[in-house]
Amino acid sequence: MPMLDLIGRSCLITGGSKGIGLAIATRFASAGANCTLVARNLDPLRDAVSKLPRIKDLKQTHDILSGDVGDLKFWEHAVEAKPDISVLVNAAGQPQVSTLFSTKQGDIERLVGVNLLGAIYGTKAYVKGMMRAREGCIINISSALAATGGRGSAVYAASKSGLDGFAKSMVKEVSRFNIRINNILPGYIETDMTAAMSAAARKEALSKTPLGTFGDVNQVADAAYFLAMNKYITGTNLVIDGGYSVGH
Repeated sequence: MPMLDLIGRSCLITGGSKGIGLAIATRFASAGANCTLVARNLDPLRDAVSKLPRIKDLKQTHDILSGDVGDLKFWEHAVEAKPDISVLVNAAGQPQVSTLFSTKQGDIERLVGVNLLGAIYGTKAYVKGMMRAREGCIINISSALAATGGRGSAVYAASKSGLDGFAKSMVKEVSRFNIRINNILPGYIETDMTAAMSAAARKEALSKTPLGTFGDVNQVADAAYFLAMNKYITGTNLVIDGGYSVGH
């Protein structure tokens, strides 16, 4: 049985209906946390929240919120609905597989809105409550491409690399309130997105990953749990990529 060291903690996880976000929520719920999952579509959210662990004899409450994380009005609603969040995980992500000249303006705005503004708006919405509580943890899911770049990922990489400067700046603003903010930089992880890769693209990605395999969402979830629990880590970029950043 896992250690129940997140009992009583309220966690909000964007991108929580699948993939890395859902894996993090599952890991947190297994440790006793109350989890709120955020995504755009209600049906996948309902399905995801129904699968979250509920520890026997604990009065755990798991919930969902549907909306666009790149819209500040959504976050105003979120704070009203769930004001006492102590762990915020910005895991929502919008992928890109297109060269810059072929990427439409609307797609550029969507990429930046979800991948960067979503984390900024979410932090802005909840950091005041964390300051009042004098405790908080914010975890942003970035990407190894933020460090390496990649063909067909210019806007994606730019939006994710922006999380580095954002986290480091926030550390200087809120550390005195015992609020920590860190980034996780996954490489290629087995998700719906990697499942859709062509055989050639998958082979190329594996050739650039020294460990020779894609990661598992639970490995990223374990890292998020580690960052949630370790109270002396802030302002860091934790890379989980099988050596991709080195081998690229």
